[in-house]
Amino acid sequence: MIEVEKLCVSLNDREILVDISFTLDNGNNLVILGRSGSGKTVLIKTLLGIYFPVSGSVVIDGIDIHRSSEDQRKTTKKRFAMVFQNAALLDSFTVLQNVALPLYERGEKDTALIKDRVHKCLQMVGLENTVNLYPAQLSGGMRKRIGIARALVYEPNYIIFDEPVSGLDPITSREIMYYITRIVETASATLITITHELKDIQTIANQVLFLNEGRVIFNGKTSDLYQSPNPLVQEYLQ
Repeated sequence: MIEVEKLCVSLNDREILVDISFTLDNGNNLVILGRSGSGKTVLIKTLLGIYFPVSGSVVIDGIDIHRSSEDQRKTTKKRFAMVFQNAALLDSFTVLQNVALPLYERGEKDTALIKDRVHKCLQMVGLENTVNLYPAQLSGGMRKRIGIARALVYEPNYIIFDEPVSGLDPITSREIMYYITRIVETASATLITITHELKDIQTIANQVLFLNEGRVIFNGKTSDLYQSPNPLVQEYLQ
């Protein structure tokens, strides 16, 4: 469970987030909407302990990450995986090495276990036959799917998707959404998705947090978003 209470964050003496409050229960999935510059990325980085708040709190699975020890913060951060907008694969690593990287970083040395975990995660995204390929040999959509497999490999509690279909053609976008939906259906992790795309959000999330200029203008069920009386929300939806 993630509990954010009256969170305020400033960078370079400028208010970025103001009084942000929401709760994400286990079993729910969240979409964060908002225009560019609304504070979405800063919020994520604050959840991960990268930015520290001026006031307020972020409690993740019972741990207040900004008022805890360094060891507690590191342990909590390991509950998260991130799928970056550009997939962020290492060009000199094979697909196997890229997907296995989080396991190596956590000190896993059992080669058989690593290969088995990687194979299962690649199966999850339909790319189990790419283990010996390099990122340059993959399409943009395939690289994104490899990024999803890498996020799954150490079985995190939370996966953050940063604009998962940005820059992709409609067919590839549908493929990516299909594999994200599979994660939702298996309930293998709680998803937090930053997106500008309104299409299909009800298939990947049941909760929406809408930010505008660093403030929450909607926090509720995905099914209630279109009934919001807020004029900025309605303008965005149109």
